[in-house]
Amino acid sequence: MSSADEKLLEAKADELAWTLTDALEYFADNDFVLETVIAQSARGDSIVIQFAQKEDLPKVVKLKSRGWPVLGLGMKINCTWDSQGKHLAVEKSSIRVMPYGSDTEAPLFRVEYVKDQDSHRPSSHIHVHAHRDEFTHLMGFASKFDVERTKKVRNYFRRGTRLSELHFPTGGHRFRPCLEDVLEMLRVEFKLDVDNSKWQQHLRTARENWRRTQLAAAVRDCPDEALRVLVDEYGMPEPIGWTLPEFDTAWQKKFARS
Repeated sequence: MSSADEKLLEAKADELAWTLTDALEYFADNDFVLETVIAQSARGDSIVIQFAQKEDLPKVVKLKSRGWPVLGLGMKINCTWDSQGKHLAVEKSSIRVMPYGSDTEAPLFRVEYVKDQDSHRPSSHIHVHAHRDEFTHLMGFASKFDVERTKKVRNYFRRGTRLSELHFPTGGHRFRPCLEDVLEMLRVEFKLDVDNSKWQQHLRTARENWRRTQLAAAVRDCPDEALRVLVDEYGMPEPIGWTLPEFDTAWQKKFARS
């Protein structure tokens, strides 16, 4: 990646960090800083957005309900260019929600995305850190008898199975939840302290911007379907002298996955 491309990538990541900061400031009970750090990934240089790793700054945003710090929200996002080298793309992300505003407690749950997820797990998913005997028993049942995968059997007998290892799918590459969706759920379910009249206005704008961004990406994934809808349902004349881009076969497998 050239130095000019790297600077442009940093600028795009900074814009995203400012957008995330805007959302978090409606809820934050403490000072925090989202920093961008250059890192290496399988695709080359990437940018990590995370809470500043300094001793005097918390690594979570503390969320209060009736003045009490009931939750802590941590976050880390790895960004790089998309396959066309034109748009900022998320390689992986993790939003962690911890009890009591802590940055050391085990999470209550994690909302995660992994772009290059292995084929048998959903790219966009939620991990719930809880316990239910029936869940762990049934998850362990498969591991115990999977004799063709000795690593799974060995892990089962070493530490058993955990509900937090289960991947609950949440919309795939394009229709996954955004940070504001998580914050709104926490506001409603935990009755968080926030000026809701201001938050609701931000929420509507942020959700629309996120969904428009994801919709544009979905159109780039599947331009033939976008053209079909415009022609068949909106009466748009078919473009003359324009060739429909070929469907990216490398992406096609991911497109049909969770």
